[in-house]
Amino acid sequence: MAFEDDALERMHTIMSGSHSAMMEHMNRVHRGEPAVMRELAAQGACTPGHLAETTGNSPGRISAILAALEKKGWATRTVDPENRRRVIVRITPEGRNLVALHRQMREERLRWIFGQMGEHRTAEFLDLLAQFMTYTSLCGPGAQAPDEATIAKAFEDNGLQYRPAQDRENITLTAAQPEECPFADTDAAARAATAHTDQDAAAPSAAPQRG
Repeated sequence: MAFEDDALERMHTIMSGSHSAMMEHMNRVHRGEPAVMRELAAQGACTPGHLAETTGNSPGRISAILAALEKKGWATRTVDPENRRRVIVRITPEGRNLVALHRQMREERLRWIFGQMGEHRTAEFLDLLAQFMTYTSLCGPGAQAPDEATIAKAFEDNGLQYRPAQDRENITLTAAQPEECPFADTDAAARAATAHTDQDAAAPSAAPQRG
């Protein structure tokens, strides 16, 4: 296996294994159809409420996205025969193929980037990325700066050796309150809207009736 493939696999491991509150908050900016399609491809079938929660969209926004995906033939919404108040969303074969194509194109470009960087710089970059993601896991919106023991534990949990930079600077982190900074995702109530019933989140325009 070429080092570019090793680097790609390791980057996926680093990125997917980091439970970063800050990165999650940043990723919520990239909502919409691509995020919903990726989640559907991963889950196979789920509810609109689940999609709203995992992609950071409101129930109304999810309803609009699903309507657009249905129109394009990339997803379907059906009423659960065992619970007619529940809507099930599924990705279509065409939609799954599209997600796979996008993933393939993205990975081809990442392999090209690693090839241009060279093996040494790629390895160095991934080491730094692993450290970066560990730090971001500790300083999400609203969080205060962690102490040394907490930082060291996070590095240990990620299989990294904690070696503080000699030229580091300790910056004070402001723990913003929701009313002061609505973009700081510190209030669980901000996500409570997605707890609505699934039929409110996104019901098909005309549910089939059975005799």
